[in-house]
Formats: sequence, C-alpha cells, structure tokens
Amino acid sequence: METPLTPLEFARRTRKLYGDREGIVDGDLRLTYEQFFDRCDRWSSALQAMGVAPGDRVAYIAPNTHEQLESFYAVPQIGAVLVPINFRLTAEDFVYISNHSGAKALCVHPDYVAAVDGVRDQLRTVEHFVVLGSGARPGWRDYETEVAKAGPVFKRPEIAETDLLTINYTSGTTAKPKGVMITHRNAWANVVGTLVHFHITVGDRYLWTLPMFHANGWTFVWIITAVGGTHVCLPKVEPARVFDLIRKEEVGWLCAAPTVLIALANASADVRGDVPRGVQVITAGAAPA
Repeated sequence: METPLTPLEFARRTRKLYGDREGIVDGDLRLTYEQFFDRCDRWSSALQAMGVAPGDRVAYIAPNTHEQLESFYAVPQIGAVLVPINFRLTAEDFVYISNHSGAKALCVHPDYVAAVDGVRDQLRTVEHFVVLGSGARPGWRDYETEVAKAGPVFKRPEIAETDLLTINYTSGTTAKPKGVMITHRNAWANVVGTLVHFHITVGDRYLWTLPMFHANGWTFVWIITAVGGTHVCLPKVEPARVFDLIRKEEVGWLCAAPTVLIALANASADVRGDVPRGVQVITAGAAPA
C-alpha cells in the first residue's frame, strides 16, 4: 500500500496526538486543534453543499486570520484547489486571477468586499461569494453562518500526491500575475525539508508576520500544525503589535521579508519595549539591509 504524501496527513496526526492543545490564537479567539479541525470539516461540508467538487478552485482574499488558515485544510481535503490571492493587489488583479484560475467560490475578508462588489459583474466563473467572519451582506453568504449550520461529516475523496493543492499567483510586476501550481507532494516535501533544517517542536508558538497568501506562508500553514505548535494570527503587521504579541503570547518563531525586519529593527525603543531573547527569525527574498 502506498500512502500519498500530502500535508493533510499532518492534520490527521496532530488532531489525534494534540487535539486538546491550543492550536490557534486570533485576537480574543483561542481554538484547540480539535476545535479548529472541526471548523475545517464543517466548512468542507458547506463547500460540498454548494457544489464544490474535486478540482474546483476556491479563491480567498484575506489577511492572516483563522478563517484564512482554515482554508488550507478545508479546501484541499475535499479535493478542491485553493487559490490564495494577495489582498494588496488591485480590484483589476482580483478579476484577472479569479477568472484565470477559474474560481468557483470566492471568500473575501470584510475589508475587501466593497472592492469585489465593484467588479463583481466581471467575475465570470464565480458562483458563490462568501464574506469571511460574520455579518450578512446582500448577495454574500456569511461564512460563520455556513460553518455553524453545516455538519462535520463530508465526503472525503481519494487524494493523490500528484493532485493540485494550490495555485499561487506572482505579484505581476513584469506582466500579468502567473499561477504557480503546487501539488500535495510539493507541499509535503517542503514541510519536511523545513523541519529537517529548523528545530521547531511541539509547544513552539509561531507569529504570522508573513502573509499566508505568499507561497502558502512558505508552507508554515502546515509546518506549525505538523509539530503541534501554536499559530498566532496577525492580520496586519505593525511593529507595536508584533512586539506586544511576542511578549504576551511567548512567541518563539516568526518569518518575515526583509522589509518587515527593517521596520521592526527601526522601531523606537518605546514601541519595542522589553523584547524577550530567543525569538527565532526566518527570512528570505533578499538580504536584509
């Protein structure tokens, strides 16, 4: 028997071993891994009820929230393909990426609903518009309502490691954004390779200073789960908030592009406050200045 190499296996293992551990912190919200995966299962069930089938694309426009993190499990475990879109792009880019990927469902943070409504008539393939969080809006499904009314049971398709997991679009600096196709095996190998290199273990707490949409958060959306660590969500990177969460949540790891590290390094002493020693920082993209 061959077991497909997929990051969904990390979820299965962590749910079994660390289900009662705190897995997600998002503002005042705290979820154990069992609670988190129950929400993922319910959203999977809701997506299937909408007619989302294996191979269908589900796009997201959202910052680093628990709903965005849930997408990296709920969407692929029904065989669908996740398309995490850079929320900093223009409405024109939202249209291009949604149409180019063939998104059947589009899940949007409340901050970007107005931008999407402004180009809604151009989104040719989208059948379902979902607003993340709670709060009814005309023409939009409410995410929390859908999760609450859905059951935790859904049909699990057979997943092959060569199946498409995500399509991640480039920023389009030289031309239109290009979709990079990531398979389940691609993601699994990247997770394992990272864990061989970095000694991240159960009990470690990771701060989301890197966008989850960016190369699937360098696959840390699955890495932290794989070890049973805690995801500390951060929707907006502000130095004062970063240093505050490092102290309050006892953060031990974070990833950041050089631009973010420069902003943190240049923060004034009153903004930094007392910074604990031992925080591990991972960077990539360019040499920090």
